[in-house]
Amino acid sequence: MKKYMILSVLLCLGFTGSLFAQSILPDTLLFVFKLHGQTRKYEMSFQEKQDSIYLHWGIERNLKWQSGSYAMGSESVEQATRLSFLQPEDGKHVQLSPEETVYFLSRSAYKQLKEQQTLVYNQTTYSVLDSNERALGYPLIHVKDAAEGCEMWILDNPKLALVWRTCNNPLGVNWEVTVQPSN
Repeated sequence: MKKYMILSVLLCLGFTGSLFAQSILPDTLLFVFKLHGQTRKYEMSFQEKQDSIYLHWGIERNLKWQSGSYAMGSESVEQATRLSFLQPEDGKHVQLSPEETVYFLSRSAYKQLKEQQTLVYNQTTYSVLDSNERALGYPLIHVKDAAEGCEMWILDNPKLALVWRTCNNPLGVNWEVTVQPSN
């Protein structure tokens, strides 16, 4: 009987992933990017493994599935001070520098935002405007850069402060996240 129980547990783990890698957010998210009149939709999922965060992305382009990943070590997750705008390339698995995160704020930046109602990221100061919207059951913290007008809506989640939406980005890269419907 014990052997069957152990085998059942092992099979379940095999189908659901290891105990050490867990999804931080409940679903695959759809990031919809708008740049120079083009729209691109990337499926993304974030996983935490030990003290690192991995972003796995995929997109169908020209009738071919393309995918890759970004990895952020513990220093990035805890202390990074800038967002990476490195464009995804098919088959690339990128380890970001300790100063960078991709599509989310470091935990120290999130803490600063919560405690001081301001945030410095990418050498830009953002101030909180409101928290009137929600996503995935969390409030969205709406911040704005007074100098250039860039706005971000950040998921009020201490585990992963995801930049849910951007607009008026001086780089021209704006996005919005939606939850993928279950199949």
